[in-house]
Amino acid sequence: MRLKKFIHRVQRDLDYYLKEHQNKTNRILHYFAFMSAFMAWLFLFYSLKATLILAMLHYLLSWIGHFYFEGNKPASFRYPLIGFYSGFTWFFIKTIEIATGKEILNKWLNEKRED
Repeated sequence: MRLKKFIHRVQRDLDYYLKEHQNKTNRILHYFAFMSAFMAWLFLFYSLKATLILAMLHYLLSWIGHFYFEGNKPASFRYPLIGFYSGFTWFFIKTIEIATGKEILNKWLNEKRED
């Protein structure tokens, strides 16, 4: 039962995240922003300079997407944890979708809406 509640929570948070990121250009910028953030984590113990540059690139791309294309404030300003984990969850699911050519996220979120 706890797992089901957890899954519903993740689905709800991802649904919120996607509603805050509806502009296509903003989503593209966020994809590369989270790729930069992921790479920053990988470089964390190798090069602090690369980690900082990649982290700054993450925020630059995200904020340009929000302030210029989406016209709203980043979700992480209001809900930092949701913005962090939902963004990474979305990034990894999107990467799997790109690699496999299969739609995963919308199907999964639609299951939540049917419950």
